[in-house]
Amino acid sequence: MSAHAAIKAGNLAVISGGASGIGLAAAKYYLGQGMKVAIGDRNESSLQSATKALSDKGESYIGLLDVTDQNSVTAFRKSVFEKFGGTKLTVLMANAGVGGPTKASTSDGWDRILSTNFYGVVNVSQAFLPDLKEHGQSALLINTGSKQGITTPPGTGPAYNVSKAAVKVFTESLAHELREDKSSKVDVKLLIPGWVHTGLTGAADGKPKPDGAWTPEQTVEFMIERINAGSFYILCPDNETPRETDLARMEWNVNDVIQDRPALSRWHDDYSNEFNDFVKNKTS
Repeated sequence: MSAHAAIKAGNLAVISGGASGIGLAAAKYYLGQGMKVAIGDRNESSLQSATKALSDKGESYIGLLDVTDQNSVTAFRKSVFEKFGGTKLTVLMANAGVGGPTKASTSDGWDRILSTNFYGVVNVSQAFLPDLKEHGQSALLINTGSKQGITTPPGTGPAYNVSKAAVKVFTESLAHELREDKSSKVDVKLLIPGWVHTGLTGAADGKPKPDGAWTPEQTVEFMIERINAGSFYILCPDNETPRETDLARMEWNVNDVIQDRPALSRWHDDYSNEFNDFVKNKTS
């Protein structure tokens, strides 16, 4: 399996939400491949930690970036190319994300999550896309989604689910648009992490990694493997949930529409036994 042509020594990778978690692990990987790396994040303490973590890894730029603010994205892009003028941008990861409790019946928290998780991806993708295209070489644009944007579980995070579902649709549409553009060599990917020990899942508070979770490094390793295999949907397993279980849950979710079942029937008392039998049959 050959490496993707976009991951090339001397070229540039840009990562939003890159100061911790998956973004930082990806930065280390690209630097290890001889690439130059620019990471942006709005958490200043994380940026300071990332500066130390990357200081001896290669040539990097670490800057303040608020993906919800187009002016901030524009200023970050300007700073990146002031640092790396003439370097070809061939990898872009729109990775910044936040979580938090929300309800479908109230507006609290929705703006913060949607503006970061969805509009942040749109802002970063659109700002850097011309730079990915202009040199005419193979390039990668990777947007970070979530399994929750596909299975949309109920509970404390409907705004998060909606934001990640929107990232999925946006990324699919962008992939199609660029595939139809015969002048483009930008390869678009949707990263769908599993349970990863990051700031969203307790790592920022110093909690130890749960046995069921993957490390960010494992997630990046899997991401690169699937990129090299040509996958668009980079559906990551973890130590708790194998791929077969994820696929069964997603198939059940789609069948809610096809079979006209109640919304989110997986969590409906009348369908719980049927769902469990369905997953068992699919994974045994």
